[in-house]
Amino acid sequence: MRNKFEDEVFGNMNRLMSLTNDEDDRGLALSMAAFSEDCLGRLLIAYMCDEKASFDLVEGFNAPLGTFSSRIKAGAALGLLSKIQQADLDLARKVRNEFAHNWEGCSFETQNIKDWVLQMSDSRIHDRHSATTRRKFHYTMSCTLVELEYLLSTLGNGRRRIPIVAHHLSTKPPK
Repeated sequence: MRNKFEDEVFGNMNRLMSLTNDEDDRGLALSMAAFSEDCLGRLLIAYMCDEKASFDLVEGFNAPLGTFSSRIKAGAALGLLSKIQQADLDLARKVRNEFAHNWEGCSFETQNIKDWVLQMSDSRIHDRHSATTRRKFHYTMSCTLVELEYLLSTLGNGRRRIPIVAHHLSTKPPK
């Protein structure tokens, strides 16, 4: 039986895993990347000050942090991503773009996709050897996403946000 913590933290992750088990290669790449992009957006918003400006940076029309690439960079710049997670997410973004922009079709055995996936780190939570490129992508991305979802659970609901460091200087006495 699952406890409430698992459902709150990993409910979406569990749904993603069940959806992607039977997906074709394109579906797997696009689903994992879309979930990653969404997760990074939620992570950035959870870490920033609780202001409308924070949400506007990440979501909405022309949001500066509205793309997968910009969210990866921002997460790394804020120290929310390790170097390994950043590299894996960047490679997943390249894989996603190849599937999204190749109308003739491609697979995890297409050479450039295979090369990118082979550059990804091994999963830190799966002890099974990744026999196929597809499985390595799936295992590596699920590991990274579990780590990010857990981090998100520690930041959410006001538990930890970036500290406000703004200061005012004045020669006038306070009112």
